[in-house]
Amino acid sequence: MSEERLITRNRSGRGSHSIPWLFVLAVVLLGTVFFVPTPYYVTRPGSAIELAPMIDVEGGKKDESGAFMLTTVRMGEANLAWYLYAQLSPNAELMKKELVVGSGESNEDFTRRELAVMDNSQKIAEAVAFRLAGYDVKIENQGVWVMGTIEGMPAKNVLQIGDVIVAVDGRPTREAKDLLQYLSTKKQGDQVEVTLIRDGREEKRTLTLAPLPDSKTPGLGIRPDNKQEIIVPKQVSISSQGIGGPSAGLMMTLEIYDQLNQEIDLTRGYKVAGTGTISPDGSVGRIGGINHKVVAADEAGADIFLAPDDAEGPVSNYQEALETAKRIGSRMRVVPVKTVDDALAFLKAQKPKSSYSE
Repeated sequence: MSEERLITRNRSGRGSHSIPWLFVLAVVLLGTVFFVPTPYYVTRPGSAIELAPMIDVEGGKKDESGAFMLTTVRMGEANLAWYLYAQLSPNAELMKKELVVGSGESNEDFTRRELAVMDNSQKIAEAVAFRLAGYDVKIENQGVWVMGTIEGMPAKNVLQIGDVIVAVDGRPTREAKDLLQYLSTKKQGDQVEVTLIRDGREEKRTLTLAPLPDSKTPGLGIRPDNKQEIIVPKQVSISSQGIGGPSAGLMMTLEIYDQLNQEIDLTRGYKVAGTGTISPDGSVGRIGGINHKVVAADEAGADIFLAPDDAEGPVSNYQEALETAKRIGSRMRVVPVKTVDDALAFLKAQKPKSSYSE
């Protein structure tokens, strides 16, 4: 008996000494899984958010029996855990970092750019909606919007995303083509004085032109867009809750127009989700991650999903959305739209949901 008890104590002792090593091993493994980065971002379904609480139009009405909903994608840097999750989940996918964040661009730059694009999308949505409602809208070019800077070029670490270039060497640059035309008269090594608006203040910077990576022509090294002032006759307040990107343009247009329109409830009692960029002429453009947005809309109980019927890729956003809806067994009706008029025509043709027998 004494020998047996001695053996038991020895075994117990060995086990107690092994516990700390198991704990250390577990901590190391968890640290590896959750803190070791990968060269990927992971994207997955976000949410479907009702727009009426987010948008207020002066003198507008909010008597929708249904709802217009924007849809989002969750995106973040993929640690090893998210990498493994994306390998197993049909509703998550990996994207190489360089396809999400530009060369030399920080996460802060990416966020700033996405919010700037969202702001521009809101203004265009206002313009399109007010024009549809019969109001006069003024659109004036304000300058060249800096939407990114190129690593190793003069603008890097001097200009910021969101800066608006209003003049170069005292010459107005109301749109990107004005900037490009003037710089085409210069040569590598020439210095130019850039006048810009940053956070509402005018500032000046002197930059030395360098050959652009692709064309080798002298330039600043920015990714430009046109900054426009859009003036509508009524006040519009949009609380986008930190959502970035241009893909809510179509749905914001529909919500603003519905608040301006006094004749018909465009929702017809349905939960109408969707996505797509909006252009000043009312055309609807392609977006990324539509498969995730379909899942988000379905989980939120949407009845209808409006999808861009574009020709920019081998497969249109509409076809992607339709395939995803079939894969997850969704009962949503997926509707192709090329313009905001297509969306309005479809919605106006629907019988109110209450007229259907459940």
